[in-house]
Amino acid sequence: MNARESAIDPAILREAADWLMRLHAGDAGPAEWAAVERWRTASPAHGQAWQRAEALLGDLRQLPSGPVRAALERPNGRRRHLLRLAWVPALPAGWLAWRHFSVAGERWQSATGEQRPLTLADGTRLLLNTATEIAVRFTAETRLIRLLAGEILVTSAPDPLPRPRPLIVATADGTARAIGTRFSVRRAGGEENSRVAVFEGAVEVAAGSIRRRVDRGQRIVFGPAGPGGPEAADGAVDDAWINGMIVARRMRLAELVAELDRYRPGLLRCHPAVADLRVSGTFPALEPQRSLDLLAASFPLRIDYRTRYWVTVAPA
Repeated sequence: MNARESAIDPAILREAADWLMRLHAGDAGPAEWAAVERWRTASPAHGQAWQRAEALLGDLRQLPSGPVRAALERPNGRRRHLLRLAWVPALPAGWLAWRHFSVAGERWQSATGEQRPLTLADGTRLLLNTATEIAVRFTAETRLIRLLAGEILVTSAPDPLPRPRPLIVATADGTARAIGTRFSVRRAGGEENSRVAVFEGAVEVAAGSIRRRVDRGQRIVFGPAGPGGPEAADGAVDDAWINGMIVARRMRLAELVAELDRYRPGLLRCHPAVADLRVSGTFPALEPQRSLDLLAASFPLRIDYRTRYWVTVAPA
């Protein structure tokens, strides 16, 4: 950072962060986008502040979730408003908060756009999807995997100890206990519920006082209100990410863009005018740029690159 950049008025930095987070909320209309552009080009100081805020957002999106990124992904509210006021001038403090946030046990994470395989001490195999963070703690009583954010594939192994311990994946919403199984668990940033899909064996999901058994070929959603009922899974869709793909079947474009946004740094958003366009196809999640090119080539869309980190899928 040079002296000229460091001299930017903190109030202007906060304004830039405020505008950027409004767009990050995903519900900005054409008038708000135009207002942002007017603010950004109003003065050189505004332009510098915007570049600083954008670059910082890209850095934070590279974090493997945790408190700082989780705050960025929360719905609008008091906590997010406070974050908008503070996050640009306080990057060192943000990094410090992330680095010192601890959960008992060993921790692993994957970066944005990375899929990371792991084998645990008992032989259980994991695949961490993009921007995922977990904490693992094995005791004499249980084998616990805490999914702090993101998505994992679990292929459970028999416990090598004489007295078998249950293998449990815990999220903020509840737990999933493996019953000789291969399954995925998702609790991505900004989502209000957890999801489990079972590919082999079975899983017992517990949320609140309610328990549900989820068998092979089923999936379930659970959150603060407890688990819903198991429903038939769509294997081609639910396990596509394991192969680095996204399968869309008449998916709203806004949902597809939000999914691609998980795999790239910066801010990828869908223009409101095309948010409800229905899209079908198979898209390479680990190559989001190629997916964007496919969208532009296959549908009446264009990809607007305002900067490296600020990209919008818009009507052609």
